[in-house]
Amino acid sequence: MSGLTKKELRHDAVHEELEKITVTVVKKRNSILLGVLILLVVCVAVFQIINNKKAKKAGADFNLANAGTNSMALAEIPNKYPGTHGARGALLRMAAAAASSTNYALAREYYTRVAKEYPEDEYADAAWLSVARCYVGEGDYDQAVNVLNEKLMKGKHADNAKYLLFKIYALQGKDDEALAIADELPDLKDSPLLEDVAASIVRRKGGAPEEADPEAESSK
Repeated sequence: MSGLTKKELRHDAVHEELEKITVTVVKKRNSILLGVLILLVVCVAVFQIINNKKAKKAGADFNLANAGTNSMALAEIPNKYPGTHGARGALLRMAAAAASSTNYALAREYYTRVAKEYPEDEYADAAWLSVARCYVGEGDYDQAVNVLNEKLMKGKHADNAKYLLFKIYALQGKDDEALAIADELPDLKDSPLLEDVAASIVRRKGGAPEEADPEAESSK
């Protein structure tokens, strides 16, 4: 025997159990406090990110509104506020200005940036179409065709791309390719351009447009 009474033994056992419970409670409390602290840090970080994005957007929009047609002021916006709608607006404005002055190479550079830097944006497909039109303006029809065939466009932009392909093939004298595209565009059925392409094919093949037989028509 250790000399301890049963009462003292029970007291020590209870004391040990209380210590275990206390340690467990303290650990849980510390874990909760740590979790709360981590959550607080994350919330603060998210709040700062949101505020920074808002400030970035506001700064880009403000500078775009005040830049007007100043090319230097416009060029600064995409560099200072990349990824914002204001930056995209500045690129489109510079592209339009370059295209209107027939500087198609520079316009193409800006439109390409819009398409690549904003791939999910509603303007991306329109930007690729503009890139193709710039190549047409430069007389580089093959590159224009490559862009139109390689970029998968959606909705109205897909139809616009096909129509531009049709016109390019017509300009190149690739009438068979033009007619193949025309089959995918019902709106071209009554187009004068389509009639010109069809007549051009007949002339190149040494024939003449077929004329309706009046007797055959009357017998129908």
